[in-house]
Amino acid sequence: MADVTVNPECPFSEETFNLLAQLDQDFYIAHEAEFKKYVEQPFQKLCRQVAAQLPNEIIKRLELKLDTSPTLVHKYYESNFYKKGTIFDTKTANTSLFVHVVPTTLCFGLFIIDETNDKERFIENVKTNFNKEIIFQNTFLPDNCELHFSSSGKSLDAINPLGDWLKLLARQNSRTKNIQASVHLEPNEVLLYSSEQLTTQIKKTFESLFVLFLMATFDSPIQEIRQYLNPFQKPRHLNLGIRNYQKGKYQISIEELNKALEEAPNLADAYSYRGQAKAELGDIEGAISDYNQLLLIQPKNSEAYYNRGNAYHKLKDYDTAIQDYNQALNINPNFALAHYQRGLTYLALENHERAIEDLCRAVELFEQEKDMDKSEEAQSILKTIQLDYSEPSFTEICQKVHSRGLRISDSTLRRYHLALKSRKFVILSGISGTGKTWLTKAYANAVEAEYLLVPVAPNWMTNEDLLGYLSPIDNKYHDTDFSTFLEKAEEEYQQAQVEKRTPQPYHLVLDEMNLARVEYYFAKFLSVMEVRMREGVAQIQLAPDKQVLLTPNLYFIGTVNVDETTHSFADKVYDRAQLIELEAHRQALYEHLGDVPYREILMKIWDEVHTVAPFAFRVIDEIKTYVEEAEALNVSWQNALDEQLLQKILPKVKGTDDRVGVALQAFVDIANDKGFTLSHKKATKMLETFNQHGFTSYF
Repeated sequence: MADVTVNPECPFSEETFNLLAQLDQDFYIAHEAEFKKYVEQPFQKLCRQVAAQLPNEIIKRLELKLDTSPTLVHKYYESNFYKKGTIFDTKTANTSLFVHVVPTTLCFGLFIIDETNDKERFIENVKTNFNKEIIFQNTFLPDNCELHFSSSGKSLDAINPLGDWLKLLARQNSRTKNIQASVHLEPNEVLLYSSEQLTTQIKKTFESLFVLFLMATFDSPIQEIRQYLNPFQKPRHLNLGIRNYQKGKYQISIEELNKALEEAPNLADAYSYRGQAKAELGDIEGAISDYNQLLLIQPKNSEAYYNRGNAYHKLKDYDTAIQDYNQALNINPNFALAHYQRGLTYLALENHERAIEDLCRAVELFEQEKDMDKSEEAQSILKTIQLDYSEPSFTEICQKVHSRGLRISDSTLRRYHLALKSRKFVILSGISGTGKTWLTKAYANAVEAEYLLVPVAPNWMTNEDLLGYLSPIDNKYHDTDFSTFLEKAEEEYQQAQVEKRTPQPYHLVLDEMNLARVEYYFAKFLSVMEVRMREGVAQIQLAPDKQVLLTPNLYFIGTVNVDETTHSFADKVYDRAQLIELEAHRQALYEHLGDVPYREILMKIWDEVHTVAPFAFRVIDEIKTYVEEAEALNVSWQNALDEQLLQKILPKVKGTDDRVGVALQAFVDIANDKGFTLSHKKATKMLETFNQHGFTSYF
């Protein structure tokens, strides 16, 4: 067989047709297990799905024997659907809707055996014009349906093949052998279809040929065809079954639904409600059987998968239950009850992480549906679930941090990792834009820590600015985000102690912490941190009747810039912290720029000015974004870069250092060489000021 892409949902495989190609008695005996797995079981399942999805008006007129294995005839397998009441012997089983599989094809359609009463009846029935008109009006053959009538090889009329076929059958009665109308799919075609697609093709073919089937199997077919085409049945037993189910009269409901299914064997609602009624009465196996039949009729019924999952859950077959909830959610991803029930099942399996994920999603969906009772129920269950924290390995941490695009060496990341473990108070310094704050967030995400970023204000002078205060007016303590976060960390630690698990880490970041004097607003912590290092926990007094513990799961990180707007640290701050400086290395910046046409120019400018006006990743990102947006407005990258040098680089160049003059001279030369008129003009003016006064700035 030529190579073909096999649909993963196809019931057959290449092995199916390879086995059939070698089929004989000895080969079958030697490979019986393979035949059952690759041929018999998928073929039987396909035929069951077809029978389950045929309309009730067809299925009630057919005799089905689907519990037995498919019939092996010579070198192929077949399954036949005969008229209701047929005795399965060669004398009466003359007409069938059939499916068979051979090494070269999957074939399905109508078959009428030669020299039988059915064949004679069919030919007599199709001779009358009235009957032929009924056939023409109600038979819509698939495009790939082949009509067989003799071995003469005569081709049928291309415009009206059905009419030509019937005419030839009537004329050549004595010479006509078996009568067959069927669709043939080659193995390569079969393997491209899913089970559902094959079922649909066979079902539609049977529906299109069923009027012909009735012509062969009834002496007076017109009355039968009319009843088939225009059934008039009041679903009385179905309605009674549903009504009694809704009233909680489950046994009476089952009895009525049994009667409904006797009248219409493929009534989906009857199986659905009967399954639910059986489940209510504790007949879980019976409920599962009904849901199985329902899913044969409606393979995309998410409610059926959900109900069957609930049945397996009651049997404590949790793995199978989860498979059914998965199927329900594949069909309907916003199925709130399926998320809820799958969450409970994961909880029973002690998979708390997946349980929380499903229950949280269920809460969202219940709230969208305005089902607040179920939402509150799910939330109350969530409150009882606590995960035992497990820190990822350092290798995993590195992978997660790097995956977020941060350019940082493993050695620097290792230093940060070890500093947090050894001191729980780390200060990150470096020029603006090196990724200090970015690192704190990326690392916290990598270790699954709770995270709070607190921007420090320059006017902070006391502990109250950070921790909040007790109001003398209302005698209430007014918390800050900082103090609330401390309390949450303590609550997590205390709960973990009770439950004998590892608490989740809490990372508290003071951004630009030296904008104000650390010794003023952070004074309480500087003294208490030493106590925590010795004893594991330490208490901070917030008010006469309000305290908070600094617990081992709480980590402090500060980011600092060193320039004329910031304050220096006293030695006691350095004594209580680990200090790590983040640098922006040339190679890292070069790689971060990526493949842009101005990479060499910008790096040349960096080489000249970084000793007096350093810039790093943040500035580079802004320049890249600015240039991209400018190009979208048909502005050349040269003009856009010139504007960015003026707006982002030159404002940083200032001071009295001799290196400022050297840097400006180099900048002027580069700008002149590249035709950057705006930045060249400004840099020239700044250089003149420096040469005249020994000092310069942008303004």
